[in-house]
Amino acid sequence: TLKRFLIKQANEYFVYILYITGIIGLLSYIIYFINLKEKNKKKFIPELLIIILLIISIISSILSKNPLLSIFGENYRKEGLIIYIMYIGILLTASTIKKKEYIAYIFKSIIISGLYISILPFTEKYFTYNHTLTNIFHQFNHYGYYLMINTMLSAFFILDNKKNKKIFYSLTFIFFTYLLVRNNTFGCYLSILISLTFLFIYSIVKKYKRFNIIIIILLFIITSFATSHYDIKIFEKVKHKNTKGTVSSNLQTFSKDINNILKNDKKEINKVGTGRGQLWKEAINYTLKHPIFGGGMECLKEYYKKKGVTYNDRPHNSILQVSSFIGIPGAIIYITLILYIAISNIKLLNQDILHITTYFTAMSYFISSLFGNSMYYTSPYFMILLGLLISFNHSKNTANNKK
Repeated sequence: TLKRFLIKQANEYFVYILYITGIIGLLSYIIYFINLKEKNKKKFIPELLIIILLIISIISSILSKNPLLSIFGENYRKEGLIIYIMYIGILLTASTIKKKEYIAYIFKSIIISGLYISILPFTEKYFTYNHTLTNIFHQFNHYGYYLMINTMLSAFFILDNKKNKKIFYSLTFIFFTYLLVRNNTFGCYLSILISLTFLFIYSIVKKYKRFNIIIIILLFIITSFATSHYDIKIFEKVKHKNTKGTVSSNLQTFSKDINNILKNDKKEINKVGTGRGQLWKEAINYTLKHPIFGGGMECLKEYYKKKGVTYNDRPHNSILQVSSFIGIPGAIIYITLILYIAISNIKLLNQDILHITTYFTAMSYFISSLFGNSMYYTSPYFMILLGLLISFNHSKNTANNKK
């Protein structure tokens, strides 16, 4: 049946597509690089950092206690060394895309497919739309990452379209925001809030579409508030002085977590971020025990079990994940790569709508990754965004040099 295919088989087929896309990406990039007439070393700093990361990852996987697990991954996440190499293939091939219309097509395809997937559950024919809002994903947080990407992309398409399309993308943005709040993956919601704040600052400094950006932020806040409070019996709750919705409750919890971290409250610190505090602490301890090459991909599951942290195999933080998997030098290279891409691109944004879209959507994803896990069906989107930022950086530096 279609239900069985979509829910149980779609993820398996996605893995095959990931392999094919990654291999084609690697081969196409090699051909692209060989045919390049001008090979400026400074221009290829991100690629050099990626190669160093790959070498460290290979060494780490070979030296791990379970090389087979590190190389091939496990059945749930499927993220062994091979899948990470496929991610690199996707990133590198995205870095070769130069035509803006192709980038626009990619983003529009993501939004339209996101709408299709997100609307399907409301038909109640092929899905059960339960309280977790998992959709076709294994876990509701994974769906949250997907919604976050679509929410951010929709926001920017409001900025650069004529009236009819503005209305369409505004409704799309409201719809994705509604689903994101219902989904209740707070890390993704918070990352959008932070990214829109930086976008607002950028609009003020650069005098860029300030009115439109204010409208987008207001739409986000109003939709969030309305969705967050839709199920509250206002008059009954007011009597008990409790009119908090999902978002306000999460923000209050987040504030308490920050306060506990600043106070270094050892009793409460493990509970920070719905238990992430303990995961982060143990990941740091593991990294310090294996500082040079880490423990290899997927090394934390058994370690967490020994520490009494059950049903977890990741630290819910991309930097700690990298440091525990491939060591401190690998984590430093990863941070350097992200910072280099971020800093080199901020100087070149120059009010280019597609560049701005890519930059702030990538920012949102990276912020959310500091509270979440990588996954084979969400991480490729971040790889595409990073690759496109490298492409923008290459193109604009080349144009500036010609001038």
